[in-house]
Order: sequence, then structure tokens, then C-alpha cells
Amino acid sequence: MPESLSLKSSADRSTAHDDRRVWVRYPSRRATCCKSAASDDEPSWPAQACDVSRGGLKLLSSHKFERGITLSIGSFNDSAENPSLVIAQVRYATPTPEGKWLLGCAFLKELTEEELLDWLKEQM
Repeated sequence: MPESLSLKSSADRSTAHDDRRVWVRYPSRRATCCKSAASDDEPSWPAQACDVSRGGLKLLSSHKFERGITLSIGSFNDSAENPSLVIAQVRYATPTPEGKWLLGCAFLKELTEEELLDWLKEQM
């Protein structure tokens, strides 16, 4: 990973004529767990982050979450003293040939540049 990441909007990229994304996406392989934010009684499901930006992330999950559901997403490495949860809404759920689900999620509160860099560093 480059020592200095520059987080530029897609409007700054000359090759992004048809890309409507506001934030640059970065590849991720971070192991996460996610659950419906509506209830503490629901189980957490393992998922892998495929990419992340300041505005959201794409998850690969064995569990299908319906479009519109709000998720609490955390890391398996989070300590009870310092959990790094993010809250995101599922925008789409697409089945994969392997029987899993690709979930496109938008953060309810955009990550700061520092939070995004922390997310990317944690997977190393």
C-alpha cells in the first residue's frame, strides 16, 4: 500500500467519465461480522469486505440481508474496550454463483480520511 493515500473524488479522475461514485474505492480483505442494527437479539454473521470507500463498502456474506436493512459492521479483531463499529444501509444484495451474497452498503455517516486509513491498516 502506498505510504500516502490520497482520497480524491471520482470527479478528480479524468478516466471516470461514466463513474458516478463520489469516493475512490480501495480493495479490502478485512474479515468482518455484521448484524441488523435494529435488534441486539439477532445473531452476527461473518462477512468479508471486498472494497471500502469513505461512503460505503461491499461485503461478501453467506447471509442475505434485504435491501434497506441497517447493519452494524465490526471486525473480529475488535476489543470490547475499543470496538470500531460502522453503521451502513444495504443498498443491494446480489447472489453469487457460490451461493453467497454481495452486499453493497452505504455508511450512514461517511468515514473521515483518518477512519478510512485506519480501516485499511487493520487488514494488514
